[in-house]
Formats: sequence, C-alpha cells, structure tokens
Amino acid sequence: MSDADPTGPGAPRRRHRRVRVAVAGAAVVVGATVAGLVVLANRDPGEPVSVEQARARVGEAGFGTVPAEQQSSSRPEAGVYLYRGEGTEHLDAPPVNQGQGPEIPGTVTYLDAGCWQFRVDYNTNHWQSWTYCPDGADLSERAGMFFQRLDLVALQVETTSSYTCDPPVEAVVADAVEGDEWSQECRGTSTGSQGEVVTSGPYTFVGSEELDVGGAPVSSLHYRRVRTLSGGQTGTEAIEWWFDAGTGLPLRNERTIEVRSATLVGGVTYTETGFFQLASTTPTR
Repeated sequence: MSDADPTGPGAPRRRHRRVRVAVAGAAVVVGATVAGLVVLANRDPGEPVSVEQARARVGEAGFGTVPAEQQSSSRPEAGVYLYRGEGTEHLDAPPVNQGQGPEIPGTVTYLDAGCWQFRVDYNTNHWQSWTYCPDGADLSERAGMFFQRLDLVALQVETTSSYTCDPPVEAVVADAVEGDEWSQECRGTSTGSQGEVVTSGPYTFVGSEELDVGGAPVSSLHYRRVRTLSGGQTGTEAIEWWFDAGTGLPLRNERTIEVRSATLVGGVTYTETGFFQLASTTPTR
C-alpha cells in the first residue's frame, strides 16, 4: 500500500492527519535465554480462558461505575464478552509454541472521563489490553498493556510491556470515508527488551461492513493497521480491526506479527498469527 497521494479520476480521497501515537507492538518477546538450553516440550503451553474465569479475575472490583453525567449509549456495556477464534505463537530460539482459543474472552471495564478498557485473554499465558476514550464523535486510544509467559521447561520467562498514547490515537473516526488514511506512531517499553520500542505506519479506513454476531447482522467499521517496529525491538505487524459502528466495541481482529529481539546469546524471533470474533453481543457481569 503506497503512502503517496492518489491521482487520477476515481481515486479514493485521503486525508493526511498529524502524526499520532498508535497501538504498541502486539508482541513483545523474551529478552533473555539460557545458552545451550534444550527444550523438549512446553511444560505449560497455555490453556483457553473461559468467560467464567475472566469474570472471576475481575472479582469484587467489578467493571467500574459511571456517573450519570458520563452515561453514554455510544460506549459498550461493561462486562465479559465471549469471542471465538484461534491463533499460534512461536519463539524460534529456543523453539516454543502456544495456541490461542477457541474461547477468547474480552472484558470491558469502565474508567474515568468516559474511557474504558478492553482486555483480551488469548490463553492463560497471554493477555493484552487497550484503553479507549471518547474524542468528540470519534474514539481514541490512549494506552495499553501486554503480558506473556513462555515456558522454556528449565525456566519460565514472563514479559510485560506497556505504552502510552500522547497525543491519543484516532481508532474510530466518525466522518471517515472509504480509503481515508493517516500516519500513526507509538512508543513503549518492555521487560523483554532494552530501550524504547517505536512502532509507526499507516492506518486506513477500509469501509463499513456487516458482520454476523450470534446469527444477527451488526454494522461495523473496518480499519487496517500496518506497523514497523524499531528501537529496542524490530519487526512488523499487520492487523485488521472491525469496531461496532454504534459503541466502538471490537467485533473482530485479524493479525500477523513478527518481532525480533536481541538477547545475551543472540537474536530471537517471535511470530504470531490469529483472529478472534465476537460470538454474543450480551456480556456476562
């Protein structure tokens, strides 16, 4: 996909927006391994997380409260939603594999100022969250986190990464038209790498589509994100997002990710492919 302005009759209109901070790399991987370690099998490859387990994790803290002046029908209902999907996670040195799904719960928790957090549990060893906030009629993204545990038999390695979006990302733009595209950039840190990780690339509104959710059509807004990682880690990620046109709730995600990290014993490469799609519009509280 070219970043050049289109020319000629029939070319889609593109609006060039100022650079914004975008979603951090979805995969930030192991920062240290043991020389000569031989891995025979994963001792803990990760298991599916059920809606009930996700609800128990929230516990007494609940899903947040919203003052009357902040009530909005444009925000998704708080609770745990059932998504279905599948995916694979692979580390090349030492070779480690984990699966995702088939149940993938997504949790919506209310925050202050009309913001909300969306967390996905890919398996018991891997979760990711995004923080969304209203920006007029648009939906912006401000922060997020990522956690992953890899079992190397001789030891377990846990990686936590976080990023902030300042200024916020435009995740959903109310007046976008098909083909609109703008550049975004992100900066984050990870326990699995040294130094700041920067991701940047184009974000494109593909168009409005209908998705089948539990046998019923739901209007969605389809966006495409392509990122290059630099700094503490290098790599690429290509992610497709479908958001509910009314509430901004993520309806579907498709991704292909490759991240390279330097370690004390050489470079390692992490790859991930997968998807998830909402199975029911009714959350569990």
